[in-house]
Amino acid sequence: MIGLTGSMGAGKSAAAKILAGYIPVLDLDAVNAGLLEAGGEGSRLLGTYAWVPFSENGAVDRSEMAARMFADPVKRKQAEGILHPLLWNAMEDWIQDKPVCAVEVPLLFETGSADRFDSIWCVTCRESTAIDRLIRWRGFTEAGARERLQYQFPAEKKARASDVVLHNDGTLDALREQIEVALHQEGIYECVIH
Repeated sequence: MIGLTGSMGAGKSAAAKILAGYIPVLDLDAVNAGLLEAGGEGSRLLGTYAWVPFSENGAVDRSEMAARMFADPVKRKQAEGILHPLLWNAMEDWIQDKPVCAVEVPLLFETGSADRFDSIWCVTCRESTAIDRLIRWRGFTEAGARERLQYQFPAEKKARASDVVLHNDGTLDALREQIEVALHQEGIYECVIH
């Protein structure tokens, strides 16, 4: 099982979409979003904390919760203590009977989860590229993008600890070529294509 990771703005989602053309891919961010919907197990359990913000429809207000978590390590630890076990359980259920698959895990290293995976693939790019993407596509200010990136392990540290490093400062075609090379090197390409 591949653990696909990288810093915000590096292009994990783009890499995951390309990879999904070859093998099944689970997006843990999407699983997390489901847990935080109205009636979701994460929403129910997080409701025990008064600081967790809810929207009018009963779902956790994810952007406000993220802002509160990143501003307060205690709140972050409380939320992670509830959500991480739910995410890992969902992942374990999903990987059943999948001989080859990948899981997109944004905070793989930060959560100490490297040993859950057979191979770790890290998507990386220049910091300026990541900041530009966060501003253009996710609505961050430059200061906000820099602040959020500093909460994560440095991209270089993630890359050094990974089995495969995908450099994503160029085009999607260039990223696809790197993914195909990595699939060949890992002995996966031949298994899923033939």
